[in-house]
Amino acid sequence: MKLNQFTDYGLRILMYMSCKPAQLPATTITELADRFGISRNHLVKVVQFLSNQNVIDAQRGRGGGLRLFDAPETYRIGKLVRLLEQDEELINCENPMCILAGNCGLKGILNGAQNALYEYLDHYTLDDISKPSVSQTLQTLFNYPPDQKMESGLT
Repeated sequence: MKLNQFTDYGLRILMYMSCKPAQLPATTITELADRFGISRNHLVKVVQFLSNQNVIDAQRGRGGGLRLFDAPETYRIGKLVRLLEQDEELINCENPMCILAGNCGLKGILNGAQNALYEYLDHYTLDDISKPSVSQTLQTLFNYPPDQKMESGLT
C-alpha cells in the first residue's frame, strides 16, 4: 500500500503542529509551505479538509492560524490515515468493471490487509511519531528563516 500525497502532507502538517511550542504564534499555511517546500495550493486543500474534519482549528485574520483541536496523544495514526486516504479501497472492481467481480477473492484479502494496517497504526499516536528525533528536526523548522526552504528529510 502506498499513501497518497494528500495523506503524506496531512501527516507532515500534523506532526509539525504537534511539536510547535505553545509560546510561538499559531501555524500558517505560508509557514508550512516555506518550511516543507510544498505548494501553498496543495496545503490549502489539506488544511481545509483537516479543518472540516475537526482535526485542526483554522482561524482567519489577525491572531488567527492553525492549531490542533486536541492534544497530540489523542490522535491515532490509523484513524488519521484512514481519514486522509478517505477510506479508498486498494482495488476497485467496478470502475472499470472487472470480469472477475464477485468471483474473485483478491478484493477481500486486500481489504483485510488494509484494515490490519490501520489497526496496527492505531497503536500509535501523533505524539508517538513526533518524538524524539523527529521532534528535534521539527524544532529546527521553527527557527528556520521563513523565506528559505529547508530539506527536512520527512516523507
